[in-house]
Amino acid sequence: MSYSNLHSNKPFERASKTAHTNIINDLDVQRFLASCRFPPVVDEIDKSDMSVQILNETTKNPVKYIFTIDGGYTNEIVRPQFPSATFAFFQFGALCFTYKDLVEIEHKPFIDPSDMSKLQRIQRFKLALPTKGIMLKSEKDFVSSVRKTIYDFFVNQPEDGGLASALEWLLFEKYDDSANATKWTLASCPVCGQKDVEIEHATISKEYKFLCTSHSCKSELYLTDVFRLHEVVDNELGAGGILGYLTTVIEQMIIVYLVKQMLAIKGDLLKETLFVKDGPLAFFGQTANMHKPMRKLIGYLQKRHDIFLVGVEKSGSFVEHAAQVLQQFSKNQYMVLGNSYIYKYIIPAISEENEPYASTSYYGHKVLFKSKDDNMYVATIPCPELLVEPRASDLRNVEAILHNLAALKCDLYANPLMPVVLANKLVSLAAHPSSDLLRAFVQNTLG
Repeated sequence: MSYSNLHSNKPFERASKTAHTNIINDLDVQRFLASCRFPPVVDEIDKSDMSVQILNETTKNPVKYIFTIDGGYTNEIVRPQFPSATFAFFQFGALCFTYKDLVEIEHKPFIDPSDMSKLQRIQRFKLALPTKGIMLKSEKDFVSSVRKTIYDFFVNQPEDGGLASALEWLLFEKYDDSANATKWTLASCPVCGQKDVEIEHATISKEYKFLCTSHSCKSELYLTDVFRLHEVVDNELGAGGILGYLTTVIEQMIIVYLVKQMLAIKGDLLKETLFVKDGPLAFFGQTANMHKPMRKLIGYLQKRHDIFLVGVEKSGSFVEHAAQVLQQFSKNQYMVLGNSYIYKYIIPAISEENEPYASTSYYGHKVLFKSKDDNMYVATIPCPELLVEPRASDLRNVEAILHNLAALKCDLYANPLMPVVLANKLVSLAAHPSSDLLRAFVQNTLG
């Protein structure tokens, strides 16, 4: 790594213009490259590997209401001079509208602003999180400040503390009277570091706190510590590495909160409601273990009620592949992806015989879908038990969900969905002017 000179007028150290020859002529590097291979390109795809299905459009659409959940964040340098400090601002939205309103707008020659407002009813959730060089006055260090900030968000958002309640409801299966989920194992205590701390449901306070079971610790912990985000937060390096994980967690906990509310008000609403999440149905990084209680919830809902839930991807390897195979599909065709196809054409790996793709983080299977409007979607459909080679019949409500994806089309961008576009417009934070104004806001507030 070259020397920089941020604090003097001396020149930067320049990189060598000839050092690459040492790499090119190295025999070990040459042998290593010779042992690698590229996955097949789209022209090499064997059509016999593409088990496509035709979407049945005559099926009656059960969906009356649509919720789209999306979130975004910006991480700002609020003090560039030493000691430097950064702050992240999050905004999440749950956008709600009816299928009827969407269809009526589509068939109108002109869109009245009052009609458009029907598609923009949104509940916002906002979070400000220190990510480096800032700590709460009430806490002892940066790590505990981050933990406390996340905990406070869950116990205060929405106003009734619904997210914390939804988390407890999910972890201990309070939705199922016949369940006996009385414990949850916390991977490590964020204070003393003890591994496998057992959380007894009966010991959790009304404030969603509990004590570490280590005899030498007994520290007060938060229920939100189950996300394990503290494991990748450092007093010196900061919390920049948790922002994507935290965004994904909160988006899905908003879904859990909405499901919990519907079951409490009228369970039959679930049979008429489609939840659309921006991104796949999965938890990543330190939070991956949360896929287990989500699978259990999906299994319960499919058995006792119903659930129409889909994750839609806008970027990544699967989206790139979908764009390449677009011409291989006819309109209204879809394909459920299994191990053999994924590992042969998308992810370079050897398929595991008994291990479904991403079974340690996903709670659904991926589906490629080409709509009647020639839009190509990568969707995740929930499934309580992941399979190595899933079929369409293994994914409940798959055709109803895909039918609604086609109806949610939008012509603004490539393969977009109207509610995802709207939700993103309503909650995303632009580099300019949002970032500049938020940075000034923090600087003025903290002095």
